[in-house]
Amino acid sequence: MNLTEEVRLYGLIGDPVAGSRSPWIHNTVFNELGLKAAYLAFHVEPTRLGASIAGFRAIGMGGFNITIPHKQTVIGHLDGLDPFAEKLGAVNTVAVTPEGLIGYNTDGPGLVSVLRRQIGPIEDKKVLILGAGGAARGIAGSLMYNGVKEVGICNRTWTKADALIRDLEIFGKAYIVDREDFKNYDLVINTTSVGMYPFEDATPVDVKYLKPDAYVCDIVYKPRRTRLIREAEATGHKVVFGIDMLIEQAVLAEQIWFSLSDEQVDRARTLLQTELMKALQPTEGEKK
Repeated sequence: MNLTEEVRLYGLIGDPVAGSRSPWIHNTVFNELGLKAAYLAFHVEPTRLGASIAGFRAIGMGGFNITIPHKQTVIGHLDGLDPFAEKLGAVNTVAVTPEGLIGYNTDGPGLVSVLRRQIGPIEDKKVLILGAGGAARGIAGSLMYNGVKEVGICNRTWTKADALIRDLEIFGKAYIVDREDFKNYDLVINTTSVGMYPFEDATPVDVKYLKPDAYVCDIVYKPRRTRLIREAEATGHKVVFGIDMLIEQAVLAEQIWFSLSDEQVDRARTLLQTELMKALQPTEGEKK
C-alpha cells in the first residue's frame, strides 16, 4: 500500500531489528484485508526509547510491537497494561486507545491459542518447558495463567532454571525437572534455539525419554521441521510447529489493533501459513 494521509502507521521497535520478518508479515495481512495501514521496523537503542515513544504519540501511530531489549523497560512509558502483561512484567504489543498507550503480551498467549486449537483443552496437561530464557518465561507464565495442571522446567544451567521458577511464583508453583522425569509430562515445548537454522542437526532432547503419547512442540520455525519435530513424528508423537506460534502472535496483535472479525482472523492465518511456507522453503532442511 502506498503511504498517504489515509494510511495509519504501525511498527516494530527493538535493538536490533534488521532481518525481522514482522514488517513483511503485517504488511502482507494489511494488504490482504484491505486495511489502511503500513508497518515499518525502527531501530531504537535503549537510551532513545523514551524519546521514540513520545514521537510515536506525537505522530498518532496506530500501534506498535516491542522486541528485545525493550519488552520490560517500555512499561514505564505506557499508560496501562492488560492483566496478563502486568503480571508477566513484559510487553510485546502496544495499542493506541482513548485511554492512552496500553501494553499487551501476545508471545505466550499466541502459543496457548495454537495449543487449544490443535490439542484441545490444556487445563489437564502437565507441560515440560525446555529452556529458561525469555521465551520460556513468557510461555510458562501464559500456560500457568491459563490453568495448566503443572509446569516443569529443564535447562542445562540449573541456576537459570531456578531463577525462572522464582520469577514464575507470581503465577504459581513450577518445578525443576530431570531427564528421568520427562516421561511424566503430556506436552513438551522447546523454547531454546537448539535446532535453529543453520544448526539443524542439533536437538534439545532425545525423544526416547519422553512419554510415548506426549505432544511435542518446537518454537523454532526455521527450519519448520526441526530435528526434534522429525524425530518426534517418526516415533508417533503428535507435533506443534513453531511457525504456528509466530503467526498467532502476529494475528493476536492485529486483533488488538483492529478488532478483526473471526473471518478476517481465519483469512490472515491461512494467508500467512501459505506465504511463510514459501518464504522458509529454501532453508527448510526437510530433505534430511
